[in-house]
Amino acid sequence: MRAVPCSLISALSAMSVFAQTPAPKPTLEGSLAKASYALSIEGGRMTGPGAAILQTAISQADYVLLGEDHLTREIPRFGAAVCDAMASGGLSAMAFEASPAVARFVQESLKTSNRIQTMAELQKKYPDSAAFLNIKDENDLAAHCAAISKRSNFEIWGLDQEFMGSAGWILARMLAANPGPAARGAILHLQALERADVEEARKTGDPSKLFLVSVPDSDIQGASAAINKDGTPATKVAFHELTTSRTIYLEQGTHPSDSNASRGLLMKHNFLTYYNMAGGDNQSKRILFKFGDWHLYKGVNPLHQRDLGNFIAEFADGQGKGSLHILVLGIKGTHAVYSGYDRPLKFEPFDMVQDDDYKWLKPAIDAKKAESWTLFDLRGLRFGQLNLDADWQRVVYGYDLLVLIPELTPAALIQ
Repeated sequence: MRAVPCSLISALSAMSVFAQTPAPKPTLEGSLAKASYALSIEGGRMTGPGAAILQTAISQADYVLLGEDHLTREIPRFGAAVCDAMASGGLSAMAFEASPAVARFVQESLKTSNRIQTMAELQKKYPDSAAFLNIKDENDLAAHCAAISKRSNFEIWGLDQEFMGSAGWILARMLAANPGPAARGAILHLQALERADVEEARKTGDPSKLFLVSVPDSDIQGASAAINKDGTPATKVAFHELTTSRTIYLEQGTHPSDSNASRGLLMKHNFLTYYNMAGGDNQSKRILFKFGDWHLYKGVNPLHQRDLGNFIAEFADGQGKGSLHILVLGIKGTHAVYSGYDRPLKFEPFDMVQDDDYKWLKPAIDAKKAESWTLFDLRGLRFGQLNLDADWQRVVYGYDLLVLIPELTPAALIQ
């Protein structure tokens, strides 16, 4: 047998010792610190080390999804900067957590010189008929994105159900569509019921007294037969929006998981309707989505549902396009909270580390940059040796980027 050189024996021995000494596993806290970058929005522009990461990611995506904390002043500012970044490569539409009717209303108001007053008048006539786009910061964001797109055919899409107080507005639109005598009679009957429900709800602010929740099934069934008999197509579409929204609200009180699933399906169907009406795959489209954060997860969200965000991610994959999912939250501050029918918003302080739904984000809060917003690139935390709990595993694979804002301030209703 040929002799083995001593130098080779020494090298093999060293390799053996090295193999027996495993490298320390990375920690979540350490990985977050390495993936964190300061970010600011100054004069509407992204600045800081995180800006380049964000702009590059946006440039590579056809669909950008902002999962947010609602009713703030800061997140619409961030949304406007994202619109600016998307516009250079083409921005064709923005989708909001609002109904198609509200989106159409805002789209039309952009053609006027008094869009804020127009929304104020709608809200005075039909309180609580619009979600989110009746907030000045959100309405301003829609106007900004439309302007910065520099496209005459830029569209505002509303993918959600009708809001709680919208029944009076829906019924008025149904009548304006000139239905036949049977449908007209049924709609007039529903209008009388809706006005009585509004007066009852206004006494206490209790939204469960409103028509969309309190109208008896028998009245809806009777109206359905009449509308099917001689309602116009526009009347039938509006009635379908009313009844679909009613079902979602009723299920929320009895079977919340079914309600969430129905709502998710509605948003997916509405997206496809808008997409196909805009030319489908025959035209290049880049779309910005702005919804509550639980709606925009890839995979299964905290409600154990496959919601809109997962659908868009898969839709983009099927097209060979890219989707970018950005989670934008505040660490603390003041929330604007719905306080009842035709009531002003209520303001409540919050601290994320005290919130049962978000306190698991404390490692990111501990790793934030001082004196600025912080962007975390979550993509680098995937497929490694990190020992992630269920919440962190969901967000690391459900979102690509996380933006933490030190303090949020509440937005105001248009009045």
